[in-house]
Amino acid sequence: MNNFEIHFFTIVINGRPFIEKHIDNFNSLSIKWHWHIVEGIAELKYDTAWSLANGGRIPERLHRDGLSIDGTSEYIDKLKTLYPTKISVYRKPVGQFWNGKLEMVNAPLAFIKKECLLWQIDVDEFWTTEQISVAYQMFQDQPKKFVAFYWCHYFVGPNLLLLTRYGYANNPKFEWQRTWRFKPHFFWAAHEPPTLVERDYSGRIRPVMSRGVFTHEETEEKGLIFQHFAYVTPSQLIFKESYYGYKNALADWEKLQSNTAFPARLADYFTWVGDDTLVGKTSSVGIKPIIKL
Repeated sequence: MNNFEIHFFTIVINGRPFIEKHIDNFNSLSIKWHWHIVEGIAELKYDTAWSLANGGRIPERLHRDGLSIDGTSEYIDKLKTLYPTKISVYRKPVGQFWNGKLEMVNAPLAFIKKECLLWQIDVDEFWTTEQISVAYQMFQDQPKKFVAFYWCHYFVGPNLLLLTRYGYANNPKFEWQRTWRFKPHFFWAAHEPPTLVERDYSGRIRPVMSRGVFTHEETEEKGLIFQHFAYVTPSQLIFKESYYGYKNALADWEKLQSNTAFPARLADYFTWVGDDTLVGKTSSVGIKPIIKL
């Protein structure tokens, strides 16, 4: 399939300093690509309604008329000017919030008119150019597979990451789906976890995953483990403290950064973690961050 393109999509609010670090990687690809950027605040509905019970809220200081306050909006506008045929931007009218993250991820799909590799790339997630090319070829070589699962190196500090799997942030039952063989009649039924579905001839909705999956083992064998910089800047913690209701997130994260005894139990610092996931230094496992902050 010579016309099999990659369509990346990213939903974002206040995405600096991460959002600037994707375009050079995309431009290094020999594969035809398009990047769909959906910007703005999503109301705490559907997938993220759980945060309301934690005290999640959207204070005015997190946004400006529903958009970013940290220069992300201006950077996206610049990107769109530089790459008018490769970048699509989606926003709500001034002052309006998205009707949950589900509306955000569905926004680009109507504009994708042919089969492609659909790739969720959160603003703080990174792959090497080589990894993207390998994953693309993997889908090319096995046309009956429609979804791929991946492990990730999950950062909880500039030089700290999770050491364990099968728990927080690396639960293989639903983490991490990031790439899908997409057909124009597919749509998102959920964002957390991402659930791409289709309606069959009888009108029933079924997950695209039922068509065929690349397992964690298959993707890891090809070196396809991405890096997720989920908790590496104070601004990330400030946002999550309000939006998800993670009480004292910034102060507890700062305690974790000053800790010197590793491995450490993440739940001893992050109160929203309910298992025995361990944290260690990147140097202890030989993982080098793909990006520099």
